Amino acid sequence: MRRNLRSLPSLPYLRCAGAVLVPVGAGVLLHLWAGWSMHSPVRLPAVLALLAGLGLAAVALFAHNALFREGGSVLAVLLILAGLGSVWVEARDSRIRAEVVECLVSGRVTVTHHPTFGEGAPAEKTLYHHPLSCPGGYPSQFAAERKVAEEGRTVRIAYDPAHRMDPVLESENTAHGSLVVPAVLLLSGAALSVAAIAAEGRDGTVRRRRSAP
Repeated sequence: MRRNLRSLPSLPYLRCAGAVLVPVGAGVLLHLWAGWSMHSPVRLPAVLALLAGLGLAAVALFAHNALFREGGSVLAVLLILAGLGSVWVEARDSRIRAEVVECLVSGRVTVTHHPTFGEGAPAEKTLYHHPLSCPGGYPSQFAAERKVAEEGRTVRIAYDPAHRMDPVLESENTAHGSLVVPAVLLLSGAALSVAAIAAEGRDGTVRRRRSAP
């Protein structure tokens, strides 16, 4: 019965539609979930939000693999994984911190150096750690790649009240997220899947013609 169903002319088209809808639909759902979980008034813990996102990605990969008899293209799976990962990053970067507070730099600014290793690695990263005294007690410190203010000066810090994102300077509290990268990755994975299904259908047609009397 299963073999007969797969021989129906419409089935390859349904599988191709599924190969497109599964990664694209998962990407849309993941973007909505990430945006809501990081800025909802419920203040869902970041770990729980991330676990739910990973669960959604696992369901998408299972559904994608179910569209193939012997598993889909490895490259397509990798592209879908990369696309879903970038969806989460872009959803996070498309948000801005909801609160702004004026804080006093309450102590000496300290510097730490973070070297990188390997040929072609980026230059050493230097961080300036500013101890802060803020109304409400948060944030208590702020790290940046430059000295923002001397001890005794005030700075305006934007922060997430649920502590789901690191605080930033108010002047840098802008959205940077873009759906271009995840869209390209997910659609590329879908295109490879559709090509694999089409190639599988052509191979089946050739085998049937060769076996025909």
